[in-house]
Amino acid sequence: MRRWLPAVLALVLVAVLVFLGYQAYTAYQNLQARVAALEAQVQGQGEALKALGERVARLEEEVFRAPAEPLSPPPAPEVPAPPAWPYVVGVLVLLLLLYLFLRLLRAPEKRKEAPEKAEEKSPSQAASPEGVEEARMLDEGAPPPPPKEPRKE
Repeated sequence: MRRWLPAVLALVLVAVLVFLGYQAYTAYQNLQARVAALEAQVQGQGEALKALGERVARLEEEVFRAPAEPLSPPPAPEVPAPPAWPYVVGVLVLLLLLYLFLRLLRAPEKRKEAPEKAEEKSPSQAASPEGVEEARMLDEGAPPPPPKEPRKE
């Protein structure tokens, strides 16, 4: 049995090698077929691109030969004018606020001037020391002096 063992092992090894070789050969044939199909597809696409290029060239020639208007942007669409009344109302409100603000600024000045005018009622009293004394007495709560009677001459 020992004599047959190397021969059987050699036969099995040859069978495995033949099987692997056949598998490699079929894989190679399949790859070669795929490469041939891809080459045919690329060649077909190349021919299609050449045909399209020729068509584009012919169309370009026709386009350049045909008279055309000069290129310009399209006309702008007409925009309707906005209503004017909001602007008028805004200006009137602004003027009213400005008037009220200026009137508010002037009002304190008038109030300050009012007491000064009360003191300046009679310039003759303000000029004389007696008038100043009478005004001080009135400020302290004294009764007003009796009215002076006009002189009869």
